Amino acid sequence: MRGYRLTTRGKIALTIFVMLLSIPYTLLLRGTVAASDSTEYSHDSDVKIMGYVVHASRLSLYGVVTSYSAIRAEVEEAAKSEESIPSVMVEDIKTYGEGKTAFLTFDDGPSEHVTLQVLDILDTYDVKATFFVLGSMCEKNGNVLKEIYARKHSIGIHSYSHIFSQLYKNEDSFINEVKMTEAVLRKNLGEDFSTRLFRFPGGSFEPYKNQYMGALNEAGYVSIDWNALTGDTEVKSPTHEMLLERLKSTVIGKNNVVVLMHDSDSRQCSAEVLPDVIEYLRSEGYEFAVVK
Repeated sequence: MRGYRLTTRGKIALTIFVMLLSIPYTLLLRGTVAASDSTEYSHDSDVKIMGYVVHASRLSLYGVVTSYSAIRAEVEEAAKSEESIPSVMVEDIKTYGEGKTAFLTFDDGPSEHVTLQVLDILDTYDVKATFFVLGSMCEKNGNVLKEIYARKHSIGIHSYSHIFSQLYKNEDSFINEVKMTEAVLRKNLGEDFSTRLFRFPGGSFEPYKNQYMGALNEAGYVSIDWNALTGDTEVKSPTHEMLLERLKSTVIGKNNVVVLMHDSDSRQCSAEVLPDVIEYLRSEGYEFAVVK
């Protein structure tokens, strides 16, 4: 059976709800909500708690005097109790931490449907991932790109076209695709957005890509490959079991794993197996982190 975790926002909302339910009935005859030590709000007021706007009539439960400062303290404590997902520099991944760390990475998006499914599953398990996006797909699905960013995942570049003959034609063509994607990202996410992450389509394993690595580094980017995968693009129609077994075989003996998956709409299988991927890695003692 799959386990589910509340997100930070969900935990805060639940904290507020439980607190309201726990207010004693003996206070029901009182008539105001104290939003601070010196301020009172009427039943028509809105009280803002940690970014949540709550109508005073709900806080007072038809006349309960509720301490704003007490509720705020509880909400702050709930937020602090949520462990933040660590971000790790590419250069430090191999030597990061004393335990076991998994970096979930997704290539070829953002897609119209599968990326959103992946995002919802990651939210359910309270896991952050790193998305290597295509400029052409960002042009088509800018709203999904914004969702990736809004949900605090890490974003890297995976070229503009993913067409090898075009991308690897020469250094100028290669860098042009990087810059084109960079421009699309800033158009959608704001001029202040920046990323130093790049993943070579097909990986950077072949010697002929060395020349592009140099040009990439000169442009201020650093590349990252993978050392584990589900094999979701290795066969046309992989089964759930095939993907999970492929993952298991590629993480053996590794403390830090960068897991390759894909979130294009042709990879529905990736979204379907993701819950089991997360659960398996957790059962093996892995904590999750993102690349920066």
